[in-house]
Amino acid sequence: MLLFSTTLFSQESADAIRYSMTDHGGTARSRAIGGAVTALGGDLSAAFVNPAGLGLYKTGEVSFSPSLFLNRSKTDYLNTSNKEKKNGYDYNNFGVVLPKDGSYNGRWSNFTFSIGMVSPVNFSNKVFLSGTNNQSSFSEKYLEELVKNKVTDPNKAATNFPYGSSLAFNTYLIDTLLNPNNTIKGYKTLAPISSGLLQQNTVTTNGGIRDFYMSASANYSDKIYFGGTIVFSKLTYERNSVFRESDITKKINNFNYFESEDYLYTSGVGVGLKLGMIVRPIKDYRIGIAYHSPTVYSMIDNYSAKITTDLEGYMGNGVLKQSSLDLNSGSMGQYQYNFSRPSKLLLGMCYTLNSDADVKNQKGFISADIEYDNYRNAKFSPSVNASYNNGGAYLNEVNTNLKSQYKSGLNVRLGGELKFNILMARMGFNYMTNTFTSSGISNKRMNISTGLGYRNKGYFVDLTYIYQIWNDAYFPYRLEQAYFAPSYLKNGSSNIIMTIGFKF
Repeated sequence: MLLFSTTLFSQESADAIRYSMTDHGGTARSRAIGGAVTALGGDLSAAFVNPAGLGLYKTGEVSFSPSLFLNRSKTDYLNTSNKEKKNGYDYNNFGVVLPKDGSYNGRWSNFTFSIGMVSPVNFSNKVFLSGTNNQSSFSEKYLEELVKNKVTDPNKAATNFPYGSSLAFNTYLIDTLLNPNNTIKGYKTLAPISSGLLQQNTVTTNGGIRDFYMSASANYSDKIYFGGTIVFSKLTYERNSVFRESDITKKINNFNYFESEDYLYTSGVGVGLKLGMIVRPIKDYRIGIAYHSPTVYSMIDNYSAKITTDLEGYMGNGVLKQSSLDLNSGSMGQYQYNFSRPSKLLLGMCYTLNSDADVKNQKGFISADIEYDNYRNAKFSPSVNASYNNGGAYLNEVNTNLKSQYKSGLNVRLGGELKFNILMARMGFNYMTNTFTSSGISNKRMNISTGLGYRNKGYFVDLTYIYQIWNDAYFPYRLEQAYFAPSYLKNGSSNIIMTIGFKF
């Protein structure tokens, strides 16, 4: 019973998409051209997109890319719109490229090695939604939890669900329904649903994914390039959700408001492999192909919950508060599991303007990529280091829902660069298709980017501006036996990236 009381299975299919629907990250130059670097090569981003592209390096390189982001979100929940914003900074990537001359008699022109870090996704955001609901209440999920577990003993209702219904039960948000002989026949919520509830939800998220990599590439006669990368990935995700329901009638009806606060901190470490090849059939053209294996993470969730209620003196009480820490001897809940981020397949083509072995004589390029992401193959599984009641069955249910709710997606990237002696001008476009199977909701994304570059005497500075538009659907709560509504999200974020580096 103690083991059951400290375990919460909170994974859902939306988590898998959040951790899987990632961009490449990378240098300001690669981001300015929409990330279309599968066939381009000669940029540090090749190490974690198509490592074969490192084979185009002839000199060593060190670079560092700080970035600034400005997020703006707009929600539409129950026909009510709201806006929120969050700004911050990040380190997009840093790395070192080390080329080594090969054996020209053996046709191997050079070998190249690289180590570094890249951030393919940043989870920092803030969302606020609000709307009036007279069809359901957030509190009904606590009723369903007790009914589903066939809880008839009030002592078990008060202790066995410290992250949900026990908190609601102990603060009288939900109460018992009694038979004439005072035995429990069910539970009720004190939220006056039919007269209408003002529902408000603020969700603040932080964290991201950082991939540390080691890459190697081989150049065969400047015609064929091969490469491979080992990735060691660090994932952190912090989420604080505050949901509030208030009585809109302002009447004395044993309900003023309640507030539920859920906190989650997820951390994980994973490993993956990236392989690629670039072929130059003729001087001006390159064709690239890359495969990103699944990244397998070992994950740990730490979580807590708190409920505050003001029930206008119900049962002689004023404002009541209870936290999961009160029921767990001051400890947060913890759950260990595994997660597999699905594989990717990339195909790219690049056309170089005035292709020449000496990059100083090149005038620019046009590059295009198509990326296939098999999101339906994302998977949760129990950890071998932990054993929980029904953990495997629950995660199998999540995986089943993932396959039914989401589909595979395509990412299309297009970009180019024009070179004017020591100055470069760049533009790019990036489009991620919708991955929801249901009609009416979408999480498609679109990036538009532009940038400038300066290269002279071995030093270079690149500056890029990216504007991203992406849609999503967020469910503040889900119910099995009653209506629940999605909140439609429209996000617009600006990202400014600078890369500073030098060659040696």
